[in-house]
Amino acid sequence: MRSLRVGQTLAAAGITAAAILTPIATATPAAAAGYYSGCTNFVRAHGYVVGPKVKAACSNKALHLVGWSPNPFCWKGLVEIGVENGVAQGACIRAH
Repeated sequence: MRSLRVGQTLAAAGITAAAILTPIATATPAAAAGYYSGCTNFVRAHGYVVGPKVKAACSNKALHLVGWSPNPFCWKGLVEIGVENGVAQGACIRAH
């Protein structure tokens, strides 16, 4: 009897965990797309091709200190693939 109750308790805990974690796991890609679209659109508007490396760099969300500041990882990622410094700065500020 005792092992049956333990099994039921573990099953209930697993179902509860799945119910909590599923919305979090499915919301992450949508949230990422939401905050990097401003960045990728800015890069595209300045004549650059937006591919996986631009998207990866733009996925580093801008920092909100006093105002919005570019994330250093976003800026570095864009500059390393040949995006001009000023364009990278402007794009990364829009990654929020």
